Amino acid sequence: MKKRITLAIAMILVFGAVLPRAQEKQSPGAGVIAELKYPEIKWNVPEVGKEVTRTVLDNGLILYLLENHELPLISAQALIRTGSVYDPPEKMAVAGITGSVMRTGGTKSYSPDSLNAILEFIAASVESGIGTESGSASMSVMAGDLNLGLRILYEVLRYPAFDSAKIELEKSQIKEAIRRRNDHPNSIISREFGHLIYSDHPYGRILEWDFVKDISRDDLLRYHRKYYCPNNIMMAFAGDFDTQKVIKKVKNIFGGWPKADLSIPPEPRVEYSFNPGVYVIDKKLTQANIMVGHLGIKRDNPDRYAVSLMNFILGGGSFTSRLTTRVRSDEGLAYSVRSSFDTGSRDYGMFLASSQTKTPSAYRVLQIFKEEFSKIRREPPTQAEFETARDAYINNFIFQFDSPGQIVNRLMSLEFDNYPPDYYNKYLDNIRAVTVKDIRTAAERYLKPESLTIVVLADTSKIAADLSDFGKVANLTLKEPKVD
Repeated sequence: MKKRITLAIAMILVFGAVLPRAQEKQSPGAGVIAELKYPEIKWNVPEVGKEVTRTVLDNGLILYLLENHELPLISAQALIRTGSVYDPPEKMAVAGITGSVMRTGGTKSYSPDSLNAILEFIAASVESGIGTESGSASMSVMAGDLNLGLRILYEVLRYPAFDSAKIELEKSQIKEAIRRRNDHPNSIISREFGHLIYSDHPYGRILEWDFVKDISRDDLLRYHRKYYCPNNIMMAFAGDFDTQKVIKKVKNIFGGWPKADLSIPPEPRVEYSFNPGVYVIDKKLTQANIMVGHLGIKRDNPDRYAVSLMNFILGGGSFTSRLTTRVRSDEGLAYSVRSSFDTGSRDYGMFLASSQTKTPSAYRVLQIFKEEFSKIRREPPTQAEFETARDAYINNFIFQFDSPGQIVNRLMSLEFDNYPPDYYNKYLDNIRAVTVKDIRTAAERYLKPESLTIVVLADTSKIAADLSDFGKVANLTLKEPKVD
């Protein structure tokens, strides 16, 4: 993509049609923007089989490749089907430590220090990690150093040494994070809210030191053997290369890695149930932290596009949203207020709204939340709100493909996540197909004010009114984490 759209133009495209519709009183700058005319965005997503090459090596390794000769750089991103979601609670930390120490702990041919020194000398990077639902590895090198970069990436993926000192360092960092996990209000409320929504499902687990302290090098080796094989890996390359030459290089380096028999366990399913009530956490803070929500939808839900636009209008559209307008602009109760509705989760994602406000204002903020949740279910959005949300999603679409690396990684991720190959080609049509009626229907179907889990983290002695008006109140005690 040789023609880049500047940040200034990007802001106009995304927000140019937003401010005038969302605000009755326009600033002079908003008035200028309102007069700007620009053509409708028309941009075709590069396609696999045309601009992007997909090939599979004999050992099952899947490659996506996209040439771009603007800069003498090459990047690679690998996805591995693994993650802590597959592990029992007592083993929940093994995945994350494995993913980290694969890189920091050196390889068969490179000690940790020599690996760092080589990468620094050639101004390159190789990283790895494992999250809840996937593992990843990345490489970024100058085009002339591709052979060396590939060999390092190969060793990190196939022959990690898992240096014992690096394992202990990783564990000590986790220990310190657990020890200090009650120091930060946002960390506290996010953790406790997630656990209330998902209980002991991997999405809601809380990491304890007892699950970490006895992890050994053998645990990491077993985990690595179970999931890391070429027929469980996809790799996306972007940059200054000749496609066929890179395929040949990858074959030469990765081709001797044999296939393995995979035995990936099924993912535990999220139970679609609700945990309504008000959960209060008493902590001597200067502000109240509020988080409310419930289970939402899965990514294969056909209403996901209407849900996304509905959430934009409700609280996801920053200063144009209803929650921000009422809580921040109209009543001056909070600087930060937002909502999100996850439409990309394999299993049920979350709807949530959150705010930080003066402690005596917590009751009023919750009142506004409930009022706006109910209103958007009863009444369709205005035409201006609808157009603002739709235009923002359409105009923002192109910036999801801002670089060759983003393009090829997104196309590879479609296959990894079992999306249809033409998902992005149809995305804008799906957004444009949403109607005002669809948004109200989505709100009525998927927003459930009567089933809200409400968490308030605050100095409870300063809360101005009775929170039981919003549901049965339960007190959650912050326990001092055990790290011995």
